[in-house]
Amino acid sequence: MSAPDAQTKLDQVEKYQFTVTFVDAPFPGPMVDEPPPVGGDRGPNPVQSLAMAVGHCMSSTLVNTLERAHVRVTPLQTTVRATVGVNEQGRRRVRHLAVEITTQPTDEADRSRFEHCVEIFPDFCTVSGAVREGIAIEHHVGPR
Repeated sequence: MSAPDAQTKLDQVEKYQFTVTFVDAPFPGPMVDEPPPVGGDRGPNPVQSLAMAVGHCMSSTLVNTLERAHVRVTPLQTTVRATVGVNEQGRRRVRHLAVEITTQPTDEADRSRFEHCVEIFPDFCTVSGAVREGIAIEHHVGPR
């Protein structure tokens, strides 16, 4: 399962509210916002978006790993809990992500292959692997 490079654009609507466009995607992007008191809570905030990206990637990677092993499972349900705290400089940061995926093999005879897939799939997750390792972020602010 190969993920393409991605380009995402955000256009400010007002204050902390932005429309998102996934360049080259055949579907519209969401509206994102910050919660009150600064934002209007009209879409996912950055912490929710990060949790969603990690949860989606881990869930999809597990599905792919299980499919490759020909292990049928019950529908997945994934919960991601993001813990926000402060770093040494007093800046708010996502300090921890806890991902819980609930599923099981539909045939108990597949249990050992299922357990093997559960053990190895995190190594193949593009997003959670990058978050775990730390991602270099370049930034530039300037006129259009």
